[in-house]
Amino acid sequence: MTNAVSGMAASIRAATDNETFDLAGHDASNINQTISDAFSQPFHLDRMIRVTFVTGAGKLARQKYDDKAMQTLTSALRKLDYVEDRGASCVNECGGCYKTQHDTGKNLFTVVVFPKLVQEGEDGGAGGASSSTPAEEYPMYFPLAEGTPEHIILVASEEVFAKNALGMCPSWSEKKMCTEVLKAAVETVEKMDAKLMSGTPLSDDENAFYDAVGGATSITTKSDCLKKLMQQQVEKGSLTRHEIDRLLAQVCEKIDSFDEDIDAALQKSQEKKASKLNTQKEKAEARKKMLEGHAAVVPHKLKHEPQILKLKKMLKPLLKLEASSKGRLLSVKETKQLTEMEEMQEQIEELEEASRGWFEDDENFRIRLEASRKRISTAVGGSAGKGSSSAGKKKAAPRSSASGAPTWVTPGGLASRQAARGKKATKKNSRSNGGSAFSAMMMDSDSDSD
Repeated sequence: MTNAVSGMAASIRAATDNETFDLAGHDASNINQTISDAFSQPFHLDRMIRVTFVTGAGKLARQKYDDKAMQTLTSALRKLDYVEDRGASCVNECGGCYKTQHDTGKNLFTVVVFPKLVQEGEDGGAGGASSSTPAEEYPMYFPLAEGTPEHIILVASEEVFAKNALGMCPSWSEKKMCTEVLKAAVETVEKMDAKLMSGTPLSDDENAFYDAVGGATSITTKSDCLKKLMQQQVEKGSLTRHEIDRLLAQVCEKIDSFDEDIDAALQKSQEKKASKLNTQKEKAEARKKMLEGHAAVVPHKLKHEPQILKLKKMLKPLLKLEASSKGRLLSVKETKQLTEMEEMQEQIEELEEASRGWFEDDENFRIRLEASRKRISTAVGGSAGKGSSSAGKKKAAPRSSASGAPTWVTPGGLASRQAARGKKATKKNSRSNGGSAFSAMMMDSDSDSD
């Protein structure tokens, strides 16, 4: 592998200490190839290193970077089974994780990658069972970072989950993504059950995960709750154009599959089987007709759209000032105003990214963001500055505001048990008030659990 790569990928593979790589001038194709070459195989290192990629910058250097550099990079990492973990740090247990960051001091947007490692310690060599990490052995990565969406939905009681599901996942697509997370958690617990049945003890991290999530039955109940809400949403037609097209493509594929199976059954004189398949096909056709009859709804507004609109209105006169100032010297007051303008633009970018749903993928977030920008542009009455270049960037789901996040309650005693196991790293990396928001949720657990 290492002999087949060159350029930046070869430099990444050769790294033995923390390194930073600037993606200025790299397009999406180049980024995809570099990440694939560099991270498709684990690194032969005795200790974890931090590989940082600069994917964007402030206004003065923004044009040097591809608009979707961060989105392209994180998507390439996910294809290699890397997972986003806002609480990841430079320890071996975080191999296979990445996190996005905004260096406000240097005004740079970065992606920090903690590569998968091949352990070369006392056992010698690689590939043994002792070298596998939880991210490699199980469908879901753990230890769970406290305060992340995955942690919150898994440790919440079934009652609290059901009460907050609509606020947590307002769209059909977000509910679908959340069910995938729950599915991975069920499969992880089932693998642990099989391990216990074989007489193999669980590690401390495995035990912590097993105890925290409440078992496969509890997780399945949460998943069933979401699926019921999804079905209701489909029947009512509360779907965006993108969601309707996605569901129509799925049902059309099912109908084509039924046609093939019915023909095969008739050729083998399996009339009963063909009749059963025809019944299923009729249900699929009825679903298709229902979907075709739905009028698409407008994607729900961004959480911070009012604040963004206010900033855009404040930007309008400053943009006019910027346009009129070219070719002449600026007064002290004008210089100060233009500095404030750049700060406002950065604040808008941050508010947009903080409006991403907990389980919202890049495409659906992009659609909501574009709709929001169009509404705001109309309300402002003209151009209020170009839209944020962070629209396509993949960042962690927002956990920055206690007032906007669903109120989750965790089983009593869990926080102290996890703290005893050393799960404090996330609080240091939480954005804004994430830590205090989660603490407030934990404080409510005693009263809600009675």
